[in-house]
Amino acid sequence: MIFVLGCDGYLGNALTQRLLNEGYDVMGFDNFWRRQWIREDMKSKSATPIMKMRDKAKLFKNYDGCFDFKEIDIIDGDIESWFEEFEPDVIFNLAHNPSAPYSMISRRVANNVLVNNIIGTNNILWYIKERCPKCHYITIGTAGEYDHYGNIDIEEGFFSFEHKGRKSNRMIFPRRPGSIYHTSKTASTYLIDYLSRAWSLRCTDVMQGIVFGAYTPEIDKYGIYSRFDFDEAGGTVINRFVVQTVLGIPLTIYGAGEHKRSFLSLNDSIQALMIALKNPAQGMVVQTWNQLSEWHSMNEIAQMVIEVARENFDLDPTAQWIDTPRAEYTGEHYYNFITEKLTSKGYIPSRTIKEEIEYCIKTLLPYKKELDNLRHVVIPKIDFRKKPM
Repeated sequence: MIFVLGCDGYLGNALTQRLLNEGYDVMGFDNFWRRQWIREDMKSKSATPIMKMRDKAKLFKNYDGCFDFKEIDIIDGDIESWFEEFEPDVIFNLAHNPSAPYSMISRRVANNVLVNNIIGTNNILWYIKERCPKCHYITIGTAGEYDHYGNIDIEEGFFSFEHKGRKSNRMIFPRRPGSIYHTSKTASTYLIDYLSRAWSLRCTDVMQGIVFGAYTPEIDKYGIYSRFDFDEAGGTVINRFVVQTVLGIPLTIYGAGEHKRSFLSLNDSIQALMIALKNPAQGMVVQTWNQLSEWHSMNEIAQMVIEVARENFDLDPTAQWIDTPRAEYTGEHYYNFITEKLTSKGYIPSRTIKEEIEYCIKTLLPYKKELDNLRHVVIPKIDFRKKPM
């Protein structure tokens, strides 16, 4: 039995379908918070139509594995009883708020993100210790935990160094989060590291780049879309650029646009999580790797979107450079991720970024008229640097 916490989310929906397609039995959990804050706080919705969970569950019966669902909050819901009853073999914890801009809206919102991401992680690890200590815990960290401007290669989880003539022991690679969300994920990383050592837990923590796109083979076949958010908080940069292109809005590049970030498609994110499933951690030392395919500057990403739209569709997008709302440097800098562990386990990117952009534009064009009513949500308004009142 596999538990997928956050099974209704962007990654959770796609992962659940992949697991079921490969014959695994899945128990899904979600409290639908993602739907709620996108609708109520961002005044937006998914660019692709999203089914209700009860309708998804009926269609999931067409897959080889069995699926059941429970609406539960991992903070205060009675999820512990399900751990006791089923003693899962694997737990995917995707029940995190994944948005840096959202976490910077207000103290109330920031607290909600911190509690959900940190206390939720702590709860699940305690349930594992007490109910299923041999199970494999897999979760997603974020490449945003690292300092993008550290001017050294970003190692996979651990490293050692020399200082004043002494060689260090193996340590967690330094973190320097760029938002309250990233801070919550950094705290979770240290929590997982400590409790893995204290309780000999089997944990895999993958430092994931920015996920984009709409394709997996299962979604393409059954039409059970993962959500495709495009507002400034829920939508990652490529997804926002794609919707701006469809709507004829100049692509909003922050600052000079030379700052680099790492990327992987939705399908490749699921591929990497499945590799984690099939290569379980051994316990004591958390298994960590960097989960990404390519890294590019924002200018390069915008140019890819523009080229695909002009070459393959009757669209002529342009770009605009605006002041960055984030506390970040947007000039050129050294940026290099080490990704040897995932590659050594068979990871091969399934599509290029431009191929995925083409698929996204084709998928979203039929919804252009409906999306036109939400043009305002793609323009950034959340200022990370705004001084508190």
